[in-house]
Parts: sequence; C-alpha cells; structure tokens
Amino acid sequence: MTSIVADPETPPDQETRGLASDTSVYGRVNGLIVHRLSKDSPVARAQRAQLRGALGREVGTVPEIWDLTLDDRSGYLGDAPTRGENAVHGALTLWALHQGSNSRPMHDSSPHPRSFASAIRVVAEGQRGERRAEETPVYRRFAAAVQAPTFAGLLIHLRSLVSQLEAAEIPCSYAGLAADLFTWQDPSRRASVMRDWGRQFARTSQPIQSETASDK
Repeated sequence: MTSIVADPETPPDQETRGLASDTSVYGRVNGLIVHRLSKDSPVARAQRAQLRGALGREVGTVPEIWDLTLDDRSGYLGDAPTRGENAVHGALTLWALHQGSNSRPMHDSSPHPRSFASAIRVVAEGQRGERRAEETPVYRRFAAAVQAPTFAGLLIHLRSLVSQLEAAEIPCSYAGLAADLFTWQDPSRRASVMRDWGRQFARTSQPIQSETASDK
C-alpha cells in the first residue's frame, strides 16, 4: 500500500497507539524497525531473534514480543487476534527473517520505498533470462501467495518469497506490507490488494541502490 507515508523520524510511541487501521499498522511497523529493532545493540539483536522464532506461531503465544505485536487499545478486543495484530505480527516476523545476517537494512523506509511486489519483480528479473518475468519460478510462488485462500496460507507463501529476498539482499517496505496484510483480511478489499500487487509487479523494477535512506 504505497500511498501511506510515515515519517521515519517519528518515534514509535507517537501516532501508533492501537492497530485498528492500515495507517496505524504501517506506523507501528515502520517506527519499531527504524527506531528499535534495527539498532546494533544486544537488546535489538535479541528481539530480532525472538521475532524469527515467532515465525508461523499464533499471535500472542510468544510473550517476548507482546509489546511489539499486540494491540494496546483499552477495552475488550475479543478472544481472537485482531486484523492489526495479525498484520503486525506477520510483517515483523517476515522482516526479521529477511534482515537475518544482512549488514544493511532490509526494511526500506525511504520517502518512496520499494514495495514487496516490486522487490519480487527484481528477483524475477534475475531469473528470467530470455523468458518473461511471468514465467519465472519466483513469479509462480508469488502468484500462489496472491491467490492463497487463508491468511495463514498467505504467510506461508510469503515466508518462502522472503527467503529469496534475503538471499538476494533486496530491501522492501515492511510497513507497506503490514498495511496490505491488514487490508487483505477484509474480504471486500482483498481483490484491491491483489490488483495493487499485480500492478507493482508488472512495473519495470527499480535498480537496487547500494545505500538506502535508512543506511544514512
């Protein structure tokens, strides 16, 4: 969801209370990664490891990351995870996998960040040779993700795709991915996410920069 723009200089405690909208999950994920989780400190490294360990786990079942992934609004929010919690948990755990041992940031927090689908297009360009991008192995995996019937199934496909982004060291916006994951869970808006991802993949990919805005 590239229309959402968050100020990377805004601390995560401001304008990110609650996870009731695509904008709020965008702000939560962007703020946490930029201001806390990307730091080269023992605490940040431990939190990244905890997030990787939470991949595939149900929201709320890993106490070490409660403060990162759970909705902090007051009142009863229901027994099941909220859409916002699902989106933030999914995006942060996938980012932690992507960051891995990469020395430069894999979350693109620049003013015009690369979307997840655009990053997949870069991988496809590297695989295509004389073929169309739509004939590459990564495209087939991406198409399967887009058409996943359940949120859990979508995350399984995304995890496979993120592993390829990690290997290629291609950054993308995990805040934007979180916003899309939030929207995807609304059946009436799911098709719009699919169209957005399709359009982003179809565009000519941007060259990979040697340094992103978050490196500076």
